[in-house]
Amino acid sequence: MKKFLSFALKIIISGGLLWFFLSKMDIQSVGKTLSQTNILLFIIGFIIYLFTVFVSTKRWALFLPESIKYSKLVSLYFIGAFFSTLLPGLVSGDAVKAFYLYKHTGKGTGGSSFASVFMDRYMGFTAMVFIAMVGFIGGYRYIKGTEIVWASLAFIGGFLIGSIVLWFIDWGRIKALGSFYESIMEFKTEKKILINGLLFGFAVQFLYITCVYVLSRSIGLDVSIFYFFIFLPLVGVASSIPISIAGLGIREAAFVILFGKVGVAEEIALSLSLLSFIVMCMISLIGGVEYLRVGKPKEAQAKS
Repeated sequence: MKKFLSFALKIIISGGLLWFFLSKMDIQSVGKTLSQTNILLFIIGFIIYLFTVFVSTKRWALFLPESIKYSKLVSLYFIGAFFSTLLPGLVSGDAVKAFYLYKHTGKGTGGSSFASVFMDRYMGFTAMVFIAMVGFIGGYRYIKGTEIVWASLAFIGGFLIGSIVLWFIDWGRIKALGSFYESIMEFKTEKKILINGLLFGFAVQFLYITCVYVLSRSIGLDVSIFYFFIFLPLVGVASSIPISIAGLGIREAAFVILFGKVGVAEEIALSLSLLSFIVMCMISLIGGVEYLRVGKPKEAQAKS
């Protein structure tokens, strides 16, 4: 019941924010902008975003035994993306990845499987937060007086506090978390792995920002890529706050507010946000196909 109420609340928030912005805009203008998308540039943006999956999988592989095939991890990453983007709130994409890893490969314990997924996500967030802090300082004049200031500060502050708890407090004394804690702490002294994970995290952010920039060009938007490096990490931070469905509504609001500060019309900014979400959904659909091909964990284990 609690999970259902949480999911319902997220739907209300996402739907409410989308309705608020769409009701204030010329919907026909948004539709016209999207219909005039340059297909070649859209495909290039799609390919760039697709490449982030492969780079992200490389980052995940750092926290796993070398014996696990990279191709298998790519498959699981796509499946996780499918659940995270197209079935958000129902099942966690990260939990699906960890469960499949445990059942599908038979490697390690459940704690180590979840630890690898957690560390992959953690390094990605670390890179995003670092870039967001730089963007926050460099672009403060653009976000001053908006809700993005407090949302960003709350998320960054929470992340920093969470990191202190993660690495410096012995929360492994909680019996249910013992195996997970031990698996996480194994990486504490693996500086090379952590540094490489962070570098992969920066690479993913760079690719994502480049993807959105290319998509902006596909709809005729002529804004310096400099602003994308300032705004998009802040958009990522805001949309990562778990109060909406896959960031819907929050992401669109952030696009409209931030790009509006540099003279981009609301309809164009919203179109760009929706276009980036369409690319995310298309990538996630690959995970849906892969999920049907692989089958449920027990079936997948039988196929391997």
